[in-house]
Amino acid sequence: MFKETFPGIIYALLLQDFPESLVETMAVFSLLNLRIKDRKILAIALLQTFTNLVRLLPIAFGVHSVILILSLAAYTRLFTRAQLSKIFLAVLLCFALIATAELLYAQPLLNLTGLEYEEVFANPFLRAAFALPYTVLLLVLALVKNYYNQKRGLVC
Repeated sequence: MFKETFPGIIYALLLQDFPESLVETMAVFSLLNLRIKDRKILAIALLQTFTNLVRLLPIAFGVHSVILILSLAAYTRLFTRAQLSKIFLAVLLCFALIATAELLYAQPLLNLTGLEYEEVFANPFLRAAFALPYTVLLLVLALVKNYYNQKRGLVC
């Protein structure tokens, strides 16, 4: 059974988990007024990508989100030494934006495509496509906040 799901896991890591982790990390860095042109972002994004494998575990709904929030905060603290309370605020803001965006567009998009949630979740390509709107939203947040930080001289 593992052989059947292994390519799907790799596709999910490459198509959804890594881009999502990279953009989340960029957003957290920009909210913390840190440079988003930093190698630390890539290291944190890679660690968070592999932490995303927790989604495959048979755990209660929502627990994986808590694990991902804690891990992103821990990795950010480990690499930046920023204040932990500010890190948690930035991470929670990112996850709140993701949740809000998914609530707003998921059902209309499912209705528009005629797909069921289980179909989308089982297919790594569809899952990545359905994650694209909130990934773009976080990318825009990161770039706009970074631009604002640079204009105001806030970047550390």
